[in-house]
Amino acid sequence: MGNYTRLAALIGNHEELALFRRFAALNAKSLLYMQAELVHLEAELENIANEDSYSGHGEKDSFEVSFSKLKDSCGTENDLQWRRVLEIRHKLKEYNNALLQYSGIQKYEKPNKRYLNILQEWLDRPEGGDYFLQGREAEIWESDADLIALSGRQAEKDLLTQLMSDRLVPWYHRYWGHRFKNGKDSNGVWHYEDATFLPAVNAISTVLSSLLPTTSILVLYVVQRPGARLAIIMAFTALFSLILTTVAKARRIDIFAATTA
Repeated sequence: MGNYTRLAALIGNHEELALFRRFAALNAKSLLYMQAELVHLEAELENIANEDSYSGHGEKDSFEVSFSKLKDSCGTENDLQWRRVLEIRHKLKEYNNALLQYSGIQKYEKPNKRYLNILQEWLDRPEGGDYFLQGREAEIWESDADLIALSGRQAEKDLLTQLMSDRLVPWYHRYWGHRFKNGKDSNGVWHYEDATFLPAVNAISTVLSSLLPTTSILVLYVVQRPGARLAIIMAFTALFSLILTTVAKARRIDIFAATTA
């Protein structure tokens, strides 16, 4: 029978399945409330400071020009402004921390569809989660609308590696791989390390990097018409840019520099 202990073990053993709610709307709402509270406290502090400045009271009049007197008013009958300063300082700390946390959460990417499907399948399988989640908890992983992936490995992969891991590896496992793997892990999940197929990705990248320039030279040698040659150069330049994007995960500025060199 499934439970949170088994689900935690699954996520702990397979970091790609560390998919959690972002609570984007709740976080935004909380920030809005904290912001509104600070706006009111800011206006209140401004009013108190103005009242103190024109109070005609010798000590209060000096608060705007002497921090030490403002601080020394703590515990006296004239410490209202200082108490508001301390309250705002505390609220600002909470607000700034919440802003930084929200900014950090926003940097996480949405989960890979395949990993979300694996997690959904495990939760439904009798030997896996066996539908142990009930009520609103069962809706958490129904869609990726508000989910984030804590593992950054997917973002680090180039398009060719993603294609291998998301398309070719499942196809390979379905028809051949399951015959050679030792079996599922304790959570009932088949797992292939990146090192299993990275040599193939590197081999393809190496072959492409060596074939592209030699192929372009051969084609330009065979084709004699100037117009056709220009068209071929344009086509190979575009192909070169596409390969850089696919197998090297190059930045746009790097691709632009390489193709104009």
